[in-house]
Amino acid sequence: MEEKEKAAPKQRILEAAISLFVQKGYAGVGVREIASLAGVNLAMISYYFEGKVGILKAIIEEFFDRSSELFHGIDDVSLSPEECIQNLIRNIVNFVRENTALALVTYNELPLDVPEIAELKAERIMMIFQRISGLIRRFGVDPPDIFLMGMVGPSLMAIIFSNFRVRPVLKHVLDVEFDNTYYEQFTEMITTLFLDGIHGIVARRQSGQ
Repeated sequence: MEEKEKAAPKQRILEAAISLFVQKGYAGVGVREIASLAGVNLAMISYYFEGKVGILKAIIEEFFDRSSELFHGIDDVSLSPEECIQNLIRNIVNFVRENTALALVTYNELPLDVPEIAELKAERIMMIFQRISGLIRRFGVDPPDIFLMGMVGPSLMAIIFSNFRVRPVLKHVLDVEFDNTYYEQFTEMITTLFLDGIHGIVARRQSGQ
């Protein structure tokens, strides 16, 4: 019981910060507001996280730690690379559906005056590149291809995450229901766009264009 009581304030701080950051952005939220929403003493933030930067770092770490399961099976050579990509994209979409606030804060927040956050994200993203390098090679693409990896991967993530960012607007404008049917069609569409793009790039390079 004692360990749970000690862990509770830390988790409340994280949950409060995620809620506030996704609504107002990192720069628009102060530690006092986080402490107030979490129902903890201000000193608790310093004790657990050493300030607001520490909270954001913990949020990013939690996202990447929890999202490691997304890449299960991407090395399955019994499946075509296209099937592996579709499974990966479906896993990403489902993960963001279940962890929308956590995902949006991790994706959106990059304080320009806090280089350690950029370094942390770069380190974690590099680990992802290494994890999927084998799958990328199956498409005839060399993972060290800086231009391709710097454009295609971020573009895919931008399409997925922007859907969740503008979802309230889409619901109001299009009167769409964001249910399982919607996200299955969304996954198929994003997969098609991604695969057509990859195949098109490889074809053009092979033809020397």
